[in-house]
Amino acid sequence: MFNNVPSVAWRAVIDGVLEARAGFHLRQLPLGVASGPRMLGVLHDAAIFLLEQLEGAGSCRRHRFRFHRCDDVEEELPLNPSGCARAEVYTRKSTFDMFNFLASQHRQPPDMSAPCDEEDDDFPLKSSRRATSTELPMAMRFRHLERTSKEAVGVYRSEIHGRGLFCKRNIEAGEMVIEYAGNVIRAVLTDKREKYYDSKGIGCYMFRIDDFDVVDATMHGNAARFINHSCEPNCHSRVINVDGHKHIVILALRKIYRGEELTYDYKFPIEDENSKLHCNCATRRCRRFLN
Repeated sequence: MFNNVPSVAWRAVIDGVLEARAGFHLRQLPLGVASGPRMLGVLHDAAIFLLEQLEGAGSCRRHRFRFHRCDDVEEELPLNPSGCARAEVYTRKSTFDMFNFLASQHRQPPDMSAPCDEEDDDFPLKSSRRATSTELPMAMRFRHLERTSKEAVGVYRSEIHGRGLFCKRNIEAGEMVIEYAGNVIRAVLTDKREKYYDSKGIGCYMFRIDDFDVVDATMHGNAARFINHSCEPNCHSRVINVDGHKHIVILALRKIYRGEELTYDYKFPIEDENSKLHCNCATRRCRRFLN
């Protein structure tokens, strides 16, 4: 289709030019170097796009179609129960996870085997320990928590549940580690928000303060939302009152060493067998279920 006819036409043009120049005793030109299809423009993408749509183009068996398919057998379209794809119920194939990058195997947690001499710690590390130590009042420790928590913990890949919160420095027993931050909402709104997040395929992170208020950390939380459950935890949660506002803080139950994962007991209410959530903490005293 694109080779035979243009080549013959171009050959006729070349022969005519060469014969005319020979009649006037002119130097011959190397016209045979250029091919007919290229000189006539049929190798241009725009020309091929139009030529492949011409009637009978499908009979050109040797041509490799680039823009249009000319198969004899029509592709069978998928069937829809209702007869219209737009009328079908949309189901998301996978849950959307905006924090999936935190579980990357390339983000290595702090090395537990590396020596960590507390006497050789630099000044910022010592000051952060003093700011969250048990010797200071609870309100004063909380005011320094947002700055010191970024130096103390980080989110990395976890064997318990994909990702978790790990120590970047040694944490003393009783030390305030991090606040479970987020939007404080009324408890009666939790079911509505959970249904909304589920419809969007978004993982839900909530922590109950009391019978009236709940911290929703799904969209406006911090790293504390990634602390995993363990039946033998090294941390525990506590509700404190600072300037008339309630806050959830995570405190260390014992000394936690650098590279160790932070965990606490979720203390979910006991459910029947059909609603059980399996526990993956793999500790010696694992209860096998979160609830």
